[in-house]
Amino acid sequence: MANLEAKTSMSAFQLAIVLFVTCIGAQIMLTPRALIEQAKNGSWISVIIGGVLFYIATYLMLRLGKKYPDETIVEYAPRIFGRLGGIFVIIWFNLVFFLQVVTIFSGTGKIITFYMFDRTPPEVVILALLVLCTYCALQDWGTILRIHQFLFVIAYSILLIVWLTSILNFRPENLLPLWPVDVKGVVAGGISTWGMYGGYECVLLLLPLVYRKVSLSKLAKEVGLAFIGATVLFMIIIVVIIGVLTVEDAKNLPFPALIVIRSVELPGTFIERLENYLLVTWIPVVFDTLAAMMFFMAQICMRQWRHADHRPALLLLVPIIYVGSVLIDNPQIYDQMGKLTMWVGLVFSFGVVPMALLLSWWQKGKVGKDCG
Repeated sequence: MANLEAKTSMSAFQLAIVLFVTCIGAQIMLTPRALIEQAKNGSWISVIIGGVLFYIATYLMLRLGKKYPDETIVEYAPRIFGRLGGIFVIIWFNLVFFLQVVTIFSGTGKIITFYMFDRTPPEVVILALLVLCTYCALQDWGTILRIHQFLFVIAYSILLIVWLTSILNFRPENLLPLWPVDVKGVVAGGISTWGMYGGYECVLLLLPLVYRKVSLSKLAKEVGLAFIGATVLFMIIIVVIIGVLTVEDAKNLPFPALIVIRSVELPGTFIERLENYLLVTWIPVVFDTLAAMMFFMAQICMRQWRHADHRPALLLLVPIIYVGSVLIDNPQIYDQMGKLTMWVGLVFSFGVVPMALLLSWWQKGKVGKDCG
């Protein structure tokens, strides 16, 4: 395959765009119900808590990556944790992406089947989407980055415009009480929003591509803007869902975001079934996220196996991803997979990464003393 878009560097702002589109992805449709069930009217506060929490996790990753400016975590993990410990961390890192990918494929396949192609088996929809994502992930990073930038401007703008038509049915009294009664549920909901923000771990792979002259403070600022944008978008979605449906209705519906749009009527127009328009603009967003995560998985394997090309690794991963996606065939398994994915990601972000940062400080301090 021709190397159409070979790219060896990018700006901090481009990294922020990648973080934004990777985090948003499928979760704007798949996650709200579980969050509203847990945090109820305080779900919007949970979104803010999650945004702050996972920005801190990303900042720690930036600090760790800046200590090894020309390497990804695949290269420096064995030096920090030892050979076997490093392999374990790399497998864990790849597992974070794998679990997200199979869960998103499964959820997306069910949504598209239920609302658009009700006579088509979800397995066929998943296979078709997997083929498209694989083709994109086979490209060089420069091509994928351009797709990210294009969809960031086009797809998200259209998605937000379509979504905001639901304000026509918005009832502010449904948001009351604004301050939650169950504070514990709101805090737990903030932790569970990892499913919304997950994907920020990619900075551990992409940081070496960012121009070396970019300071940590500049990176932290740009990444912070990405998290602010994602938090605001998630807040709008949660507030509109509760304002249109109420908490009790939203937590009992599988995909409340689509029900909100389905109830919208535009008087004097020929436009009907707005949920189809929302899905049409949402599918490219999901495609973008899945293609990027599949690329990251292949890159991890490529670097671990010391290959020069990520494509053979990607093609080996494709059947594993497909089998994993179709095995999630009922809501109970889907919920359990979501919880497993969340805890794998949380322990990596707040266990493995801080430990790596502390060990790297200790090792460099020890070297400095030995030299002295």
